[in-house]
Amino acid sequence: MNTTQRAWKLIRNGIRYRRLKSGGKPYRLEAISLEITHRCICKCCMCNIWKIPANVADLELSNWLTLLSSPELRHIRELDLTGGEPFLRKDLGELLQLIRDLQPTHFPGLRTLAITTNGILTDRVLEITRRIIGQLQDRGIDLVLACGMDAVGEIHDRIRNFQGAWESLQKTLDGLYHLRTIHPNLVLGIKTTVVPQNAHVLTQIAEYAERNKLFTIISPCIITPNRFGNADREIDLKFSSEELDSIIRFYEKPGVTWNGHRQALLGYLKSGRISKPCSAGYNTLFVRHNGEVFCCPVLPVPLGNIKEQTLTELFRNTTADRFRKMVGDHPECGTCTEPGMERIAWPFEGFALLRLMTEMGKSDSDELVLQMGLDKYL
Repeated sequence: MNTTQRAWKLIRNGIRYRRLKSGGKPYRLEAISLEITHRCICKCCMCNIWKIPANVADLELSNWLTLLSSPELRHIRELDLTGGEPFLRKDLGELLQLIRDLQPTHFPGLRTLAITTNGILTDRVLEITRRIIGQLQDRGIDLVLACGMDAVGEIHDRIRNFQGAWESLQKTLDGLYHLRTIHPNLVLGIKTTVVPQNAHVLTQIAEYAERNKLFTIISPCIITPNRFGNADREIDLKFSSEELDSIIRFYEKPGVTWNGHRQALLGYLKSGRISKPCSAGYNTLFVRHNGEVFCCPVLPVPLGNIKEQTLTELFRNTTADRFRKMVGDHPECGTCTEPGMERIAWPFEGFALLRLMTEMGKSDSDELVLQMGLDKYL
């Protein structure tokens, strides 16, 4: 797609988004995030998911199969599996195989299967990745592994509250680097949650990523009673003025151009308010480990449960319509630093991305599209 075609596509998308928003009506699902388990190995300082009792059941594989068979997923391009720690599921290999087998008939446009992991279960991560990566390559699907890395070295262990987390992560990445040389559809990156403990070492993380050709997602922690259940940690996770200055200096460095999230974060860190488009509920949904469905993972507004209703009924009910009409106007929207939504929301909303690309020029715009995987949505 050339520059002119891209511009017209974004203009059409912008007009469509505003028409849908006026009535809170959905478009079609292009991405969905599934929290396939609440169980986790770590007890991270910024997250309370691990506090959910171990005897609270995750959805069975049959429930996920029912969801993945929904006609609402016909147009998805990206499927994210998260947790907890996804590799704790004994049937994760089976789930990945199901996704691969369903792709030709149920979601032929799927191009990205992403898994977020802490990388501690080295043998399991490598074994499952080896088993599925070639099959996904045959289907034209990228397997994106986003590994949680909150510092280089011992600080990582402290943030994760797990001794040996850093050493295990390095072993996992070493094995994945080798697989990447064989399978170009294996995309590796790191996901860093910025907290007071690592505010001064972000440059080290970025340099590590650059040396090892890893994409980076480096973003401040989010306080939410829903996704991370960490509302009680707000005071502990508050940045001091010194830490805040250090984070701002990091994002202001010319070399830190890993995605378009940076400018929005700088505005937020300096003003306390963030300004960015969001398409939560319009073309993406989040499903919790217990089957509850949300337009947005941050806001605790459930649409219902997939064990009781179909995905179509949940995606198109009146609760979802009301939520969509308020997207961008919920009080929490002004402080949301969730990094995963940009590549989905910017092309869909249209006008904000068009303005940014006009300011950047063709060369930098092409790089932005490549870095953020926006081609999947353009």
